[in-house]
Amino acid sequence: MQARKERLMQLIVFCPPKIILQHSAQSWADALGPGGMLLSCNSRAQEITAHLGDQVVYRLFDYFNDNALVEVDVHDMAREMRDPLCVALAEIDVLRVARINDRLGVSQGAEGRAMFYRDKFFMKQRARDRGFAVADMAPLTHATAAIQFSEQHGFPVVVKPRDGRGSNGVEVLRDMSQLRQWLAARGATTFHNLMIERYVRGSHYIVNGLYIDGKPILVSPVRVMTSALDFLGGKAHDLHMLDASNPMRDKLVRYARALVEDVLPSEPTLLFHLELFVTDTGEIVLCEIASRLGGVFFNQEISHAWGLDPRMTFLRALRDPAYRPASMIEPRQMVGHISIPPRVGLLREVPSDCPLDGVLEYRISASRMTAYRSMEFTNSEILNAIVAGRNERELQLRLGEVERWFHESCDWAGNEAAAV
Repeated sequence: MQARKERLMQLIVFCPPKIILQHSAQSWADALGPGGMLLSCNSRAQEITAHLGDQVVYRLFDYFNDNALVEVDVHDMAREMRDPLCVALAEIDVLRVARINDRLGVSQGAEGRAMFYRDKFFMKQRARDRGFAVADMAPLTHATAAIQFSEQHGFPVVVKPRDGRGSNGVEVLRDMSQLRQWLAARGATTFHNLMIERYVRGSHYIVNGLYIDGKPILVSPVRVMTSALDFLGGKAHDLHMLDASNPMRDKLVRYARALVEDVLPSEPTLLFHLELFVTDTGEIVLCEIASRLGGVFFNQEISHAWGLDPRMTFLRALRDPAYRPASMIEPRQMVGHISIPPRVGLLREVPSDCPLDGVLEYRISASRMTAYRSMEFTNSEILNAIVAGRNERELQLRLGEVERWFHESCDWAGNEAAAV
């Protein structure tokens, strides 16, 4: 009989509805293989059912993200399987998947390792102890700690959940007046799982990557032209790959590899999403790293650039020990992508197709005659588009063209329509 590690695993994949709908039913079936299944939220049951049909086994839960019984029910279900392995494709599921795998005996200590990818304070503390630059920071357990930190380090400061996701709950406080307002809005019992740090000024970069059996398959850095907080504030989120001649490209790849391979207790087969800042002096400052791909359109962006779907490749490699793709050094083409948030109001008209040159993929997630509010998470955009270009400059121009064309093509009612 084959050893356990040589047998095909039966994957139980925790997956938000949005990610399920990004991939075809056939892609899911191929990646999951026989015995695999998807778990998701019942909030979009009709769409998921229509999308997956009978090609993929799935189970939907009410209030999936906050349902404490998910861990209990999935553990009991997995015990009846021969070679189960739970997998998280979204940040909110990383720890509960690790707990289930540890409890099943599929892994040992996975929860402790995952904590360094979820708790931003532990993450940065470990990186700082190993010589990586991080912003001055402190746990935020009471109001006095916030006042003392701001007095010592000055403003602006950033307050955030230690295990936050999608930039939800992140606030930049620029003076004592704003800090007092933030404190006044909190109850005395809400000071848990928070941290405060010094605001870092610099250029924003993101690195996404895929490791299989400890080997980097691809490491893909991009320059971000709009911050996640500005995105939540209503600005388009645009980013693009770096020219081969740009010295930052290889520097960022080396940084990401050192962080994943030498600093953090990383799983050998891993997707990662790294955010960092580069100051005017060229110092790289860690923002955060997650053990999943970035949201919005990163999976599609990487697929177009590298000719390999990182999410499906990751799942297939976890399922099948014999599947081991070669490492990739250079992308097949340079791409950029843009995500546009909704305005506050009633969207009366929205273009279904994009006629511009260089657009590789265009996706509308908005509906006509629908009232929208401001985003709470950085995954509630209404447009995603990917463009190709010969260099950074051409990518920037094409992304700008997409943004201008989209805004000119939409018809919004005024802010009062948000209450319709």
